[in-house]
Amino acid sequence: MPVISKRYKIYKQIAVPIVGIGIKYGNSWYPVEAYVDSGATYSVFHARVADRIGLNFKEGKLTYVEVGDGGLISVFLFDLEILFGGENFIATIGFSEKLGVGFNLLGRKSVFDKFKICFDEREKIITFQKFED
Repeated sequence: MPVISKRYKIYKQIAVPIVGIGIKYGNSWYPVEAYVDSGATYSVFHARVADRIGLNFKEGKLTYVEVGDGGLISVFLFDLEILFGGENFIATIGFSEKLGVGFNLLGRKSVFDKFKICFDEREKIITFQKFED
């Protein structure tokens, strides 16, 4: 399987593993950037992303996610088709008005089980290799 390599992006003068993905909603694809976060169980995007694609995020399955300070935020989950590295698959994506960081989070559930992921901090590159089915 080919390896997909992505350079880290600069966020607030720091190189971080942010990648571009596509989210399908209705008949359209929407580009979104997200921080690849091995510490996040769920992928959680800002509610404004749902607004931009026309999704009423409060219709999703409500759950609560613990964040870095130990508090809980409400997250509304959906199974959505995403596109990454030429691969389409269904992923669980949550939306929250309470996400307190300046970027969306691409978490482990239904994403990390599709790819072997390597963070190269020295070279500031993240690589993804699709697992064989």
